[in-house]
Order: sequence, then structure tokens, then C-alpha cells
Amino acid sequence: MKTITRVLAVLAVAPLFAFTGNKPDAPDLPKAFRDKFASVPAGVLKTDADEVQVSGFMISGTEVSNGDYMAFVDALRASGDEAALKVAMPDPKQWALVGAGVEPYETHYHTHPAYTNYPVVNVSREGALAYCQWLQNELNKEAGAAKYEVRLPSRTEWWYAANGGHHKATYAWGGPALRNVKGCTLANYRQVGDENVRRDPVSGNVLVVVEHPVNLMGVAGSYSDNAAITAPVHAYSPNDFGLYNMNGNVAEMLAEPGQAAGGSWRSPGYDVRNESLMAFNGPSPEVGFRVVVVVH
Repeated sequence: MKTITRVLAVLAVAPLFAFTGNKPDAPDLPKAFRDKFASVPAGVLKTDADEVQVSGFMISGTEVSNGDYMAFVDALRASGDEAALKVAMPDPKQWALVGAGVEPYETHYHTHPAYTNYPVVNVSREGALAYCQWLQNELNKEAGAAKYEVRLPSRTEWWYAANGGHHKATYAWGGPALRNVKGCTLANYRQVGDENVRRDPVSGNVLVVVEHPVNLMGVAGSYSDNAAITAPVHAYSPNDFGLYNMNGNVAEMLAEPGQAAGGSWRSPGYDVRNESLMAFNGPSPEVGFRVVVVVH
């Protein structure tokens, strides 16, 4: 209990992350939802292999938070649909995949108010799709017509949105570096320093060695401007489309089954690029999602 109290107390201190007051602009949505989404204009996604025309769409400015997702879960619970509720519920036992010292996350991450504005994780693809359907119903109820489609973004849409209007951007802010000129971290990812890199004397390959895993329950200040695990959904600064945490924090499910984009808090810097993909095979403490809205 003492450990849990200390962790929750750390969460209450002043934020350690850069945070701007920019608001996404999604004028085609009902007013109640407008400030949660950003409009992404039509354009071209340029990659090393191809150029793809992308139609305009709206996308949530942040990863879906625990607060957002639990509103959906509460609605299912109120409906009495036990089968749907079972599919939707996050699986907190997946925190065990991280290692020792995660008991407070298993107990509190999805329910305690301190984590309301943190990204939901440990949800299945089916749960994410059910959330999309619920939100679609809520939008159309507000609009009074079957006007909106809500879904997971395709890889092309996600990558294009992450670029923020910059062609072939490495990261969402347009640059190739993970720190700004003041040395501040621009995303939540696993930082690996020179002291963790060695060359294998037999193969000659360069290896990363982590002899002492990250102390997940450590004092927040010891992480400087990075986070121990996930960071709040409005952490760091948004890209030029008004989108937060496209790199790192949590990898985000895509419309293509088995894929998540952008890397997570547990990924090294190379694996949180705009083009980065990781496999998604079920609920994971590294994977969440955001949604796309299309107007018909």
C-alpha cells in the first residue's frame, strides 16, 4: 500500500512534459466533439517507395484515453450487454509482460482518476472496433443523421497524419532528432545511451545491452522530461496538424489487422518513427489507438 501511495503521489506533481494550448480544428463535427479532433487535409504521402494520394479526413488529436474508453465501457455496462462488455474490458494482467513492479498499474491504471488522461492500453482489436462503433453512434445521435463513419486509420492515413504536412518526415515534428535544441525529449520512448551499446566480438554485430531494467516505480524526477511508462495523452507538443504523441507513448492499432504504428514507451528511438510498425497480436501494455472520422 505504501508503494502505491508513493506512485500516485508522484502523478500529482507538476507535469514534466512540454504542453501547448493549441486546439485541433474539426468544424464538420458536432460542437460537443469538435475540440477532440483535427482536420487532416487531402494531399500526397511521399515515401521512399511510392507516392500515394490521400483524401481528407478527421482524426482524434490524442490517443484514446482511459477516460474516453471507460465512458464507452460504462455505457455497455448500463446496457446490460454482458457479452459486449467482456470483449471491451481492458486486460490489466497484460502489465505482467513488462516485468516486476507493475502491481500498481494492474490495480489502478484503468480505474484510478490519476490515470484518466493517460492512453488506454491492454485492449483487444475487437474492443477498439466496438469503441469505434459506439462513438459513431454517439456522433450520429448528436447530428441527428447517419452522417459520420468512425474507424481505425489505415497505415497510409496514419503515416500521412503523423508527417503533419512535412514530406518524408522522420518524426511528427518534421525533424530527424528526438530532442530539441535545448536537449529536451520530444517524445516518450525508451532511451538507450552509449553505455548500453557493445560490439559482439564473434559476429561483429552491434548489440544493445540492458543489464538493469528500468525501475518502473522510481521517482518521476529521475526520468527528466521523459516518462517511466506511458505519459498523458496531451504530453509533449503536437505536430502541425495538432496531433499529440504520434511517436512513442503507445503504438496505435491500424485498420490493417496485426499492425500498430509509431512505436511505444518501450521502443527505442528508431522504432518510434512515423513509418515504424510493430506486430499487434492481442491486448498489450504497449498498444492503444486513435480513431478516424469520415463525413458522408
